[in-house]
Amino acid sequence: MAKFNEFKNLSVLYAEDDSLLREITQKTLQLVVGKVFSVSDGEEALKIYKTNPIDILILDIHMGSTSGIDVAKKIRETNERVPIVIVSGSIAIEDLLEGCKLNLVEYIHKPIEFNALIKVLYLAVDRLKSQGLLKAKINENVSYDYFSKSFIDSDGNNIILTKNEIYAIELLLVNRGQVISYEAFSHGLQEEMSDGALKNLILRLRKKMGDDSNLRNLAKIGYTLI
Repeated sequence: MAKFNEFKNLSVLYAEDDSLLREITQKTLQLVVGKVFSVSDGEEALKIYKTNPIDILILDIHMGSTSGIDVAKKIRETNERVPIVIVSGSIAIEDLLEGCKLNLVEYIHKPIEFNALIKVLYLAVDRLKSQGLLKAKINENVSYDYFSKSFIDSDGNNIILTKNEIYAIELLLVNRGQVISYEAFSHGLQEEMSDGALKNLILRLRKKMGDDSNLRNLAKIGYTLI
């Protein structure tokens, strides 16, 4: 799978209510992308999206009370740029019209064939590149590179980050300007993290940022990156 190295650091949220199709496509995605969040309904998809850094969304169009279109509409209220792919067994004209308003990457049919999946991943990466979303400015001297999962300083040097540091900075970036609670950090790291351990994590991140003036701590609440 070396030729898919461009996908290895991508985080994909995949929502499909058919358990068999979900399992098959999830396993395929796990072969080529770095992290897969696989869920069975739209409400769960929105919860995952709000609490995790997501690069690409692949959403089944029909999922109980909250469809893929509903999820896409909700996300587009705050994020116009994250690539979204809609999956359907058959696509009605009204769905196509709704999709046109949502700046989708593509509609694809299910079951999702491997080549179709790879094609939409490349289209999504092209969208990310064209919108400058593969790098995020942290301060005047440091940017975060989503593909290398590292900080890049003004001289082009890579500053290596640990797994937890990567999670923390991506969570702060996807919620930039909003306060991330201490509990949200621990929940996303999938481990019980003491106050001291979280403080140490943020302290290490601050040191690697250099200028940390835009990473703020709200006492007894959480952190925000402005």
